[in-house]
Amino acid sequence: MYITKDLAARMEGCIKQSHIEVTKQYAQGRILEINEGAACFSGFDSFLSQVVGWGFATKSKQFKAEIETIEQFYKSLGHSRIDIELCPFAGNDLAVFLNQRGYGVTELSNVSALDLKNYKIMGNFEEDFLIREVQQHELGEWAKRVASGFGYPEAQEQFSHYARAKGIKAFAAFDQDKIVAGATIAMHGDVCDLGVTSTMPAYRGRGLQKKLLFTRLNFAKQHDLALATVTTEPGTISDLNIQKAGFHCAYTRIKMTFGEL
Repeated sequence: MYITKDLAARMEGCIKQSHIEVTKQYAQGRILEINEGAACFSGFDSFLSQVVGWGFATKSKQFKAEIETIEQFYKSLGHSRIDIELCPFAGNDLAVFLNQRGYGVTELSNVSALDLKNYKIMGNFEEDFLIREVQQHELGEWAKRVASGFGYPEAQEQFSHYARAKGIKAFAAFDQDKIVAGATIAMHGDVCDLGVTSTMPAYRGRGLQKKLLFTRLNFAKQHDLALATVTTEPGTISDLNIQKAGFHCAYTRIKMTFGEL
């Protein structure tokens, strides 16, 4: 599998659509779709109040007009911080332009991919934990446990909205009837994005996230998806484990921020 600009745009398009669907869950949610990208706002403290999928179709002569439109969108909402998740396949010129405008790099993320056409479904896992999709009535508890596992109990509502959005399914590891680890799969088009991986501290080191990963890949394969993506922090254990599972780093995404640097 070759990572081309078109493939990168499909990968970022899946993530963009997740942002859009989650933003629709919020009464105060606002979306600005701009030249194949989207600026989303779902709250001042929301992880998803940012620009995604933008830049692939933007020519250099459009940079100024489009960024001014984005900045005015957030200004009208009273949101002083602007985060842009910029794929390197959008081109160097856009990154240079944003830097000259006062945007700085605040985060790097590896986006890794797995070609599902060559993926073989894994067998049943023999263990003490049940791994399965979370039902609708369980999502509140799932969000609570996931937020706790991340150490951000105040983010419970965000995880709940995320898991309830169109195209997104939540999975969990259960110790009897108790949720002890969670994860999600977001499916848009023929691409899926695997994320929101959280394990309760007492249950770490037992391979639960590995089992959740392969359970979701099985799910994706059964739904005839072509490609799976995962976003990780470069150099972390999670980044290494994704490579061990057969993923390959497609590119390193840059978050560029204006305000509150």
